[in-house]
Parts: sequence; C-alpha cells; structure tokens
Amino acid sequence: MARPPSSSPDSPDDNELRRQLGLKVRVLRKRAGLKQEQLAEKVSYHQTMISRLEKGYPLSAGVLLKILPGLDATEEERAELLRLNGVNERGREKRNRDLAEKGAPWFHRILVSEPSATRILSWTGERLKGLLQAESYMIAQFFEHDVDDIADAVTGRSARTIRAFTENPGCRYEFLISESAVERVVQCVTVNEYVAIDQLKHLLDLVKRNPNIDIRVVPFASRLHVDPDFTIMEFADPEPTLGYSEVLGTLITTDPGGLDLSRLYDHWDRLHRSAYDPEQTRAVLEKALDRHRRSP
Repeated sequence: MARPPSSSPDSPDDNELRRQLGLKVRVLRKRAGLKQEQLAEKVSYHQTMISRLEKGYPLSAGVLLKILPGLDATEEERAELLRLNGVNERGREKRNRDLAEKGAPWFHRILVSEPSATRILSWTGERLKGLLQAESYMIAQFFEHDVDDIADAVTGRSARTIRAFTENPGCRYEFLISESAVERVVQCVTVNEYVAIDQLKHLLDLVKRNPNIDIRVVPFASRLHVDPDFTIMEFADPEPTLGYSEVLGTLITTDPGGLDLSRLYDHWDRLHRSAYDPEQTRAVLEKALDRHRRSP
C-alpha cells in the first residue's frame, strides 16, 4: 500500500493545505451527488487520482485542474481550491528531485530526462513496464522481488506515473506489449484475481482516459522471436533523441559505443507493423479480462 501523507517530508503547513484541499474536493463531489468513480467517468480521469487528492497526498497540480470542471464549484469555491492547490504546484521541482534521488542510481538519467520528452516509444517485451502498472500490480511485483520497503517503492513508481501522464501532457506515449505479457498477467500463479483484473482494467482505462497514450499488443502469431525491451525518447530540438534498454539492472543507451539508434527505430517499425490496431488491442484486453472473471 502507498505510503500515507503523514510520512511526507514536506512541512506541516504543506500537509495541512493538502488536507484542506482534499476535504473541500470531497465536500463538493458529494454535494454534486457523485461517487469517485462517477466523477472520474464525468471528467475522463482516474478514480485512484481523485482518491489520492481527497486523502491529501502530494500530487501534481494538474490533478485538481483535471477534475475541477466536474465539481460544479462556484467562482468563490474555485478560487479557494486553486489557492490551496498552489502547494502542489510549488512542490513540483522538489518531487522531481526526490524522484530522481530515490530511484535506482542506474536509472537516474531516465528519470531526469522523461519530463522534457515530446514522444516516447516503448517496446515492453515480455513484461509490463512501470508506467503501465496498476498499484496492486506494483505491490505484487515488488513482493515477488523481495523489495525491502514496498510502500516506498510503490510511492516512487506511482509518482513517476503521475508526473508522466499529468505534468507532461504534450508528450505522446506509444507502448507495444507482447501478447505473452497479457497472458502472464492472467495465468501467473503469484498474481491473485484482484491484481490481474485490476491490471487489465488499468490498461484499458489508460487508453480510454488519455488521448496521448497508445497501447498496442503484438500477437503471438506475428513474431517467432521478439527483441528485448527498449525505449526511445524524443525531445524538442536541439536535445538529441535517447534510446535505451534495461538489462538486469543495467542501463544501455544510444550514447557513442552503445546501442544503434537507427536499428532501434527499425525494430520499432517492424514491431509496430505486426501489432494489433487500437480496436483489436482493446478486444484482446477485454477478452482476457472476461476470461479471468469467468475462471474458477
């Protein structure tokens, strides 16, 4: 479970402002006669983010801005919410610093570079990468890998996801995942029913609520052999494109002497051509979800 806001290193005043903001959002939501899930549906956002905001977690300032149109707030109420939300805006640089410092040292460069990317192409191979993971899946994965402080690890990974999909809205994210990665979620004996269903619903929800995210499944039948996972991050000029791959806790990049960027693009193009289109991918995920729900 994610670490509660009381453990935040922020000042007591900051935590109190976030607590007040969360309480006001909850009051307005209930006044509108909406459950968290209904508000999420109304504004095309995530229920988990609304829950975190109401509980007073440090979040991106963009979370409130996303749900504000669904709260039917008066001008005076809106002004007060925006005033309180300033605590989250002020905390952005600190969160970015903390995220980079607390992440694995070998991954530091990626965490620093992500916020300025304009397009990210990610072949996830036989696994689901962190940006695609539901919190329940993160917990199961960290438990399987004997991570000492699971709460801290989940909080850090969730912060990275929030930053990516909320604070960098101009970035286009394209994910290709192997059909076997989907099957592993459904069939793995270390993943319970709740985690599997939550993760499949999370993938469907990511695409539904984020027009800048594209997820496509590469089917078994199209590839006899698939490449190890890799990611390509593109930036506005003059910052050069960065490609990288993660191998057993080691980062290999397209720096001189490393990976060949043109070959990564070639591999991406081949994988993309063999992938299902968005509607076919949605059908695959929904079928897997339905099959899991029907399993004994």
